[in-house]
Amino acid sequence: MIRGKTLRVTAATAAAALILSVASPAMAANSVLLSALLPGLGQAQDGHYGKATVFASAAIISWVGLFATQINYSRSVDKYEAEKRVYLGYADQLENGTVVKQSDIDGTFQSMNDAFSQADDEQKYRDVFVGALVVTYGLNLVDILLSRPNTGEIEEPATSMQIEKDGFRVVRTFHF
Repeated sequence: MIRGKTLRVTAATAAAALILSVASPAMAANSVLLSALLPGLGQAQDGHYGKATVFASAAIISWVGLFATQINYSRSVDKYEAEKRVYLGYADQLENGTVVKQSDIDGTFQSMNDAFSQADDEQKYRDVFVGALVVTYGLNLVDILLSRPNTGEIEEPATSMQIEKDGFRVVRTFHF
């Protein structure tokens, strides 16, 4: 909050600012490596700012969603563990001859099951954001590889396999 006013920055605005500040034509890094670092940086390096904004926004939203759902998942697991400790504590109390109401045991068991269900749901939401990140990074890298300009020059393959007498070696070539 700045002087009583809330500062609102959308993910697309933040991604565009990041892309324009980091990706300049004078950078010596390869656009594929930049895209592997953060989706959209390689596209910005190549001058495709619209695609860069879309990929960077999707990645930022996915990272924020993953972070938030991870926090919720951890809290749900902690709540389940706490209910489980209370429920298992009733067994110790009964062994020591302490009278425990059946309604307390049943209530704790129900709370433990509810907490488990909540943790299971939070894990599913978290997995959605993990999937979104994987898809974003994958599509980003496919796009940057397929949209490279054809300069007409014959390029040597970036990946090659060299066969040797005791096996083989895969060689990856990077150009900067």
